[in-house]
Amino acid sequence: MFEKFADFAQSWTAWATVIVLVVFAAAMIVVMRKNPKWTTQMLTNAALCLALSFILSYIKLFELPQGGSVTCASLLPVIAFAYAYGLAPGLVVGFAYGLLQMIQDPWIVGFTQAMLDYPIAFGAIGLAGLARKLPSKYGFVVGIVLVGVVRFVCHTISGVVFFASYADGTGLSPLVYSLSYNSFVFVDLAIDLVVIAIPAVRRALDRMRPAPAAHAAQ
Repeated sequence: MFEKFADFAQSWTAWATVIVLVVFAAAMIVVMRKNPKWTTQMLTNAALCLALSFILSYIKLFELPQGGSVTCASLLPVIAFAYAYGLAPGLVVGFAYGLLQMIQDPWIVGFTQAMLDYPIAFGAIGLAGLARKLPSKYGFVVGIVLVGVVRFVCHTISGVVFFASYADGTGLSPLVYSLSYNSFVFVDLAIDLVVIAIPAVRRALDRMRPAPAAHAAQ
């Protein structure tokens, strides 16, 4: 993990990541000025969740040969942000995280595929915000499952359309091959569900949610 950080710091992706973060920060400042719903606390939590998810994404339990990996609950912080603050803020942070993933470890064959596999697939993290009105006992679980399913659909479509040639020689159709290959998403999802079952983690995530007054104002 630390060797990868050292390599990252010396590569062009480090500078690209910094640029993306600076642009994202500038965009958030503009959004906050135009939309008072974006408070300083929200911006701080967005930055912290993005940073934590990005760091955790380097802890890879295993990687697949044509892109994709199972990580140590790297999506959980940004999912927590979406669940705490709702759909629109979650989509913004999820989209930003998708751009970071596209810079960190890209597997790109074209613009449309890149958008589908990165900003759109990870932007789906914002859908966890749809579950925030549910009781926290199972609302978080619903949010994580929803994110995982939509991400799986995005990656599967990308696999069928742009990576169909990888199915040659396997005896599988492009659809079946893509479905099986991208099933790693559900392993990632299962790890997230296990982690949030830890009481200390659940309490920490629940504390991110805004106070009732602020929540109502949104």
